[in-house]
Amino acid sequence: MFGLFKKKAAETKRAVIFVDYEHWFISFEKFYQKKPDIKAFRDELSQSYDIVDITFFADFSHPSLRAEISRIRAVTGSIIETQNSSSHYKKDFTDFIMLDHIYQEALMRSNIDTFIIFSGDGHFSSVVSFLKTKCRKEVGVYGVKGAVSLTLREAADWTIEVSAEDTTLKEHAGMILKNLKSLQDSRKGKKKAHITFWGTAEAVSKANGVDKNEIADSLRKLLDKGYMNQRYTRYGTKNIKVIDVDWDKCKKDGLWS
Repeated sequence: MFGLFKKKAAETKRAVIFVDYEHWFISFEKFYQKKPDIKAFRDELSQSYDIVDITFFADFSHPSLRAEISRIRAVTGSIIETQNSSSHYKKDFTDFIMLDHIYQEALMRSNIDTFIIFSGDGHFSSVVSFLKTKCRKEVGVYGVKGAVSLTLREAADWTIEVSAEDTTLKEHAGMILKNLKSLQDSRKGKKKAHITFWGTAEAVSKANGVDKNEIADSLRKLLDKGYMNQRYTRYGTKNIKVIDVDWDKCKKDGLWS
């Protein structure tokens, strides 16, 4: 997910965000057997936008979704219950309530620059077109990878599709960078520590109770994305491969603050 947002400008755009949490939660559960990282989503967008409001919509009468309310409240108090009183459950009911709130927001708040909609449903393509053509707003769409309709992607100014892999990588990146920064700080005024790939994977795994191979996989991805690089250095009579961190790039892309 990280690295996809714009660098925060001097005059940050004001944004409102509407989250179809049924789409996000159920898709993550179906495809990845994981829960969404709500805080990381909010934090990423706050680097690019002045978030005026972020609202979550779902039928929280379902036990698995009701258990998510406390996690959502850690990010926002704007939670809309969309429970349908009918004996027949219809996912469209959440969409209709969400659409109504988006239209109301567009008519009531003229000082909003950007509307961000987290959903994959093509029902939202019409409101996206309305916001762009009639209201002259920037409209962005977030959705779960593989579950965003083509019509919705084509209607928006930009689309970002997220996966559990993105969430896991960002979580592991935080663990890895915290470990390396701590090691770096502890060596101030002393001989520089040699940070190796497997030494780091083992230390982070032990400190956080995460499988070493999972940490190693995330380390490889961080190297591939240029957040770290490897080089050979002399250690005694041997040449060993060590890791250097591009801290500026990590800060720029929100991996480290």
